Amino acid sequence: MKKKNYFNYIVILAVLIIPFMYSFFYLKAYWNPYGEGNIDNLPVAIINSDKGEKGSDLVQSILDSKKLKISVVDEEEATDGLNNGDYYAVINIPENFTSDLESAKEENKTHATITYSPNQKSNYLASQIINNVVSVVEKNLDNEVNSNIIEKLEDTVTSVPEQLEVIEDGFETLSDGTKKLSEGSKQLSEGTTSLNENYAKFNDGLNTLNEGTTTLNNSVKEFNALQSGIDELTSGTTKLKNGSDEFTIKFSEYTTGVNTVLKGTESLAQYVSQTVCPLANKIQKEQKELNAQDKQLVDLCNAATSMLTPIEKYGNNTVLNYLTASSSALVAGNKDLNDGIHELATSVNTLGSVKTKIVDLQNGVETLATGANTLYTSSLQLKNGISTLKSGASTLNSGIYTLNESVISAKNELSEKLGDTKEEVKKVENLSTYSKEPVVVNTTPVNEVSSYGTAFSPFFISIALWVGCLMMFIVLYYDKNERFGIFGINYSNKVKRSFAYHGLVTVASILLGIMLQAFLDFEITNIFTYYLSLILIGNTFMAIMNFLIINLNDIGKFIGLILLVLQLAAAGGTFPIETVTKGFRWLHPILPMTYTNKLLKESLMTFESNLFTKNILIILGICLVFMIINLLLDIYRNKKVEK
Repeated sequence: MKKKNYFNYIVILAVLIIPFMYSFFYLKAYWNPYGEGNIDNLPVAIINSDKGEKGSDLVQSILDSKKLKISVVDEEEATDGLNNGDYYAVINIPENFTSDLESAKEENKTHATITYSPNQKSNYLASQIINNVVSVVEKNLDNEVNSNIIEKLEDTVTSVPEQLEVIEDGFETLSDGTKKLSEGSKQLSEGTTSLNENYAKFNDGLNTLNEGTTTLNNSVKEFNALQSGIDELTSGTTKLKNGSDEFTIKFSEYTTGVNTVLKGTESLAQYVSQTVCPLANKIQKEQKELNAQDKQLVDLCNAATSMLTPIEKYGNNTVLNYLTASSSALVAGNKDLNDGIHELATSVNTLGSVKTKIVDLQNGVETLATGANTLYTSSLQLKNGISTLKSGASTLNSGIYTLNESVISAKNELSEKLGDTKEEVKKVENLSTYSKEPVVVNTTPVNEVSSYGTAFSPFFISIALWVGCLMMFIVLYYDKNERFGIFGINYSNKVKRSFAYHGLVTVASILLGIMLQAFLDFEITNIFTYYLSLILIGNTFMAIMNFLIINLNDIGKFIGLILLVLQLAAAGGTFPIETVTKGFRWLHPILPMTYTNKLLKESLMTFESNLFTKNILIILGICLVFMIINLLLDIYRNKKVEK
């Protein structure tokens, strides 16, 4: 009998420590999974195919972080290990990793790529943990690349003031040049204006020349009549020469005959004068009236006398001598005339070449007229061009003046801004170092939690007490051998049995609190609220379980298990309630474990009196409601048994 009682105590003790066992082993196992000695046991393979140094630096940085268990292997071993579960993930660094990183300083940039291949089937959470580590590595690489880029940019920006000074000097030179250019363009504008005015006069002269050459050309065309006259003159002089030659010949023959006749006439006149005149004089003296024959004789005497009478003009020459002399003069004159005609014919013959010259003159004058017209037409175009040039030169002068003013303004503004630029450039000093960590996140936790286990302790303590209450009824209440007396199903005083269970769970709750405090790294903020919360939660769950199992039996056990599962999902003990499915979010405010989690957080993390009061009142209310219901039902059953 004593042995049997001893065993009963062992069973009761086992029931009492069920909540501790359930919560302790889970919390102990996962108290600090991200801490040193835990997370650095996750096996990860790295394939470093990089031909440069950056890949080795990356591997070393991951090793130095001591966040993972790194194995540098070849591709085949990494693939086999990933597939057979030796590695949770493989990180592949490609051969162009270094060159891609260094391209950040070049014009043509390429992104450095690291391939991260987690085997999520092996362990999904492991892949998430490793992914966080890779993200940190990626961030560090990004910061390093950004630092390199900014360092290059810093050097470039720092050199800007010196370059601006060079530009300022260039603006000074440019200003001098534009000033001279402005003066030159002004002279050009004035020169083109003068050229335009003077060329207008020149163009008028060309117009006069064109009109004159046109008139000359028209006049020269009238030389055609001169050509015809020359032809006629040549022909006439030829005929005149031929006639003169023939006249000279005939006139020579005539003068020869005349001279011969004159000589005979002179001899005859002398004869008549000597012979007939005395007779005629005698007849005149003797006869008063002369007959016709006598008159002829007198006339013949007079004629002979006249011929022989000296002519005063020619001295003592007689008429016959005069006629002879005249004949000689005529011969000489005819000779001079004939010589003149010959000379005229010779001169006229030369007019043939003059005719050719006239043709050449006509052609030349026509060419001159055409050229003058072309020259005038071209001159008009040139005049228009000069006018356009004048307009362009004026526009150019205006533009260069504006350019000169703009250059002067820009130079002055640049000089003013150069000092400001130097001050602004100072702001980029040490920017490359700053860019490695541009944002420093100072984490100032509110209600800081010391460890992963501490964060989940409220939830698993609540689950442990729920399971403990359920197991107490399963082990003690349904004992067919009735070894546990007051806790058994057939115990007569139902009220005492209910209070016995509440006393038992109170002991279990206190024992749970003591053992967790002893074996886990708890940092309890308030010992009183800690144990008060455990006792209240244990009694609340006991009241609920008492109501379900004693009144509903097996259905109550089933409902207790269903409520356990629902509270695991909807009480918000692990994931934020906002991240769970909508239907579970609806259940969240009506589940008791929702408030037990919050109540325990006030004891295990930080204490907020208003939250503590709110949650303890809710749990106390649930506890009292079910305890009162159970008490009334127990009283009813006791009375029923007494009857």
